[in-house]
Amino acid sequence: MRKLLITMAIFVFACFMAACGGSEGNKEDEQKNDENNILNDDDAAGEEGETDEEPSPDEEPAAELKYPEVGPSCNKNGTIAHNVIMYDELDNERQLAEWYKENNPKSKLIWLIFSTYDCPPCRVLKEDLLVINKKEYQDAGFSVILVMNGLLEGPEPEKEPAKIANLKEMYTDEYPETGQFALYSYLREQKVFRKYLSSMMGGSYPTSVFIDASTMEILEYMEGWGEGLQGQTENMIEMLLEEL
Repeated sequence: MRKLLITMAIFVFACFMAACGGSEGNKEDEQKNDENNILNDDDAAGEEGETDEEPSPDEEPAAELKYPEVGPSCNKNGTIAHNVIMYDELDNERQLAEWYKENNPKSKLIWLIFSTYDCPPCRVLKEDLLVINKKEYQDAGFSVILVMNGLLEGPEPEKEPAKIANLKEMYTDEYPETGQFALYSYLREQKVFRKYLSSMMGGSYPTSVFIDASTMEILEYMEGWGEGLQGQTENMIEMLLEEL
């Protein structure tokens, strides 16, 4: 347990040092060809969506899945992760509760990731995910839930399903095993993400949350990503899967 705590502490510090601003936005122009293709494939599809929608009375999903009681926020270790409502590449409503052990007996460890297409640390993380998400981890109950929250300056809801579909197709075609994330998704309402922000002033991308599927308790909350974290993350995942 001591070894695990030390590893996780080092991991969080390294992530913090490599965070990309989420509220103000990093305006770096670095872009990879595959990310540019995703961003440009559906430029003609509708107007840009609002980045700060008012709460909707229909926020709660129709499906009645079990879920533990949550508090006002969920950005610290030991708190219960809010039941995120998100949408997949077919624009179907999905929810974090689908991976709660009470609803999904095989679920053990969840890695919930909030990312963007144009955040440099996010691009590094997405590449590392294609190595980290090993089939043996998936078989042991590990699930990656990737939430692509548009661009740093805000999401474009009308374009997001097509962009998610392009990203999923690209990754699963090239990486048929490790590219099989439990879910590729996007958010329609930013109030969902705000519950995960590190402060009232905002947070940083990518935001990663490791969750114990049996309780939905946050085991590790972190912001940012950088080179060299792949190995540390794999070690942490292996130890958590053994302990849970």
